[in-house]
Amino acid sequence: QRDGSWLMFTGDQLGAIFAAYVLEMARSARVPDAKLAMVNSTVSSRMLETMARVEGFYYADTLTGFKWMANELEALQNQGYFIGLGYEEAIGYMIHDHVLDKDGVTALAVFVQLAARLHAKGQTVGDYLESLYAKYGYYTSANSYFLCPDPVKMDQIFLRIRYGTAEPDIERSEYRRTHTGDVLRYPLTIGGFPVSYIRDLTVGFEMRDVDKQAASLDIAEGECLPQFPVSSSHMITFETRNGGRLTMRTSGTEPKLKYYLEVRNSSNDRTKAAQDLNTMSQAVAAELVHAKEDRL
Repeated sequence: QRDGSWLMFTGDQLGAIFAAYVLEMARSARVPDAKLAMVNSTVSSRMLETMARVEGFYYADTLTGFKWMANELEALQNQGYFIGLGYEEAIGYMIHDHVLDKDGVTALAVFVQLAARLHAKGQTVGDYLESLYAKYGYYTSANSYFLCPDPVKMDQIFLRIRYGTAEPDIERSEYRRTHTGDVLRYPLTIGGFPVSYIRDLTVGFEMRDVDKQAASLDIAEGECLPQFPVSSSHMITFETRNGGRLTMRTSGTEPKLKYYLEVRNSSNDRTKAAQDLNTMSQAVAAELVHAKEDRL
């Protein structure tokens, strides 16, 4: 920075920076916005989705892992799209189509090129990121995990989130799936914020505008199915009306319940975004995981 200090970017911040610069380079090469494709993993920031909506390029999210992103981009390339960017929040980037996999060498070269161009104009990469927040809104995240070495307890936590408890704890849905015979009782608020979207890739359920529909519904076979494939591991995503997005999942390699929490403030109010993030982070532990009671 100008004062000699260092600014450490998160994986999602770098993703937004790369996306904006890739868009600039694509436009300079006369690639039509509508033919430029960018993707990120479903646990990564929704800032890329907002940028696509504003600028007009194609956006998709995928399951975690570069095989999913590379396959998605390759399929889009076969449909006539120009591969721009694929990234995941855990600091992995794929730029252009030279290497259809995580490629830090290309990412480093592009970052240095951007930094040099900005330096020539008396700007920093931090300034560049600030300009993106001013245009697309401010995004802040808190990604973390709970250690849970007991697989039975891990299942119980997700079953409680999905089906509720015998004693009512928080306001929940009553989605009766007639073809499976189960009743999905998801929380309808998180930290007091209304839930607007639910996707559960364990049981194969997805619903938008949750807060605009009745809390008690009959779901017929073929309704409310997710775009992504169903998995035997646990993975549930919630979105809230305050711009929050929460994904909770089990780790495939460690005894961890991972969660990815993000809040967007469209007016770039960072104080409000930080407050909402803190409220939702506490709600994850207290309302959903019951971390204190389960000693996690």
